[in-house]
Amino acid sequence: MNYSHSSARRGKPKRLLDPSAGISASPSMPQSPYMYNQQVPLNNSIPPEYGFNVPEQQSPPAYGFNSVPMQSYPPSNNHGGEYSSQQFTTQFLSQPIVTDMAVQYGNALVGTGKQQFEKYVPVTALKYYFAVDTDYVFAKLALLFFPFTHKDWSVKYEQDVPLQPRYERNAPDMYIPTMAFLTYVVLAGLVLGTQERFTPEQLGILASSALAWGVIELLVHIVTLYVTNIDTSLSTLDLLAYCGYKYVGVNAALFFSLPFGRFGYYIVLLYYSGSLAFVLLRSLKLRVIPQNHSSYTASGNKRRLYFILFVAGIQPALMWWLSYHLV
Repeated sequence: MNYSHSSARRGKPKRLLDPSAGISASPSMPQSPYMYNQQVPLNNSIPPEYGFNVPEQQSPPAYGFNSVPMQSYPPSNNHGGEYSSQQFTTQFLSQPIVTDMAVQYGNALVGTGKQQFEKYVPVTALKYYFAVDTDYVFAKLALLFFPFTHKDWSVKYEQDVPLQPRYERNAPDMYIPTMAFLTYVVLAGLVLGTQERFTPEQLGILASSALAWGVIELLVHIVTLYVTNIDTSLSTLDLLAYCGYKYVGVNAALFFSLPFGRFGYYIVLLYYSGSLAFVLLRSLKLRVIPQNHSSYTASGNKRRLYFILFVAGIQPALMWWLSYHLV
């Protein structure tokens, strides 16, 4: 039996297609431009001069598409003008003529201010009342507490100017009254603290009330001298110094009230009131009623005597008024 290919199934032969035959193209076959998986290099068919291609390892441009290298500028020195002006000012002020002019102007300004200040505050006079030393302070305190054996109460002069307190124990001063006033405020706070009545506001109240009473007392004395037409050698600071010695007795009385209570307070207060009145009577007599002055009349001497008694007699009352509420 002969087998012949012509004996196969008759009809048109079918073409068998490999599904992968159209995808896997041969190397010699050109790739179709319509294929989706076609990979086109970035640099193909686009000229580099249009700027769309960015070289590798280069940072993207700051603005737009064109990559322009950024230029580095040195940091601007905005303070150069300030430094130069400061240097010019320093050099200008260091010139000798400028320094001399500034010193002269400052001296003139200080002198003018000093004159205006001394119109209202007698600085030169205050220097006299604070010209003291340690020996004078102890001698004056001894005189205030034990004046009964003292004989000479006159104030010595040198070329029509009274000697400073450091050289004259009888001269009035402002150092002891000032320190006694400050001690009074502190000691009053201590006394109130022992009685559990202390408050910070109490110190301010005590200081302000004491100053107010001192100003009122001084004004009363000045008005009395003016109304009675008494001509004396006393100045306002003299009266202020003599009236300020009462704070020494107030401090002594408050100090003795701590261990002895009211009994010690009143004993010291009465004793110092007598000694201070004696000091004021002897001291003011030589300043208000000078001896061997023929122009003074009998009526004028009476007015002067009454004034001295008033000043000496009001001190014990003020001492009690400033301290009785503390014990």
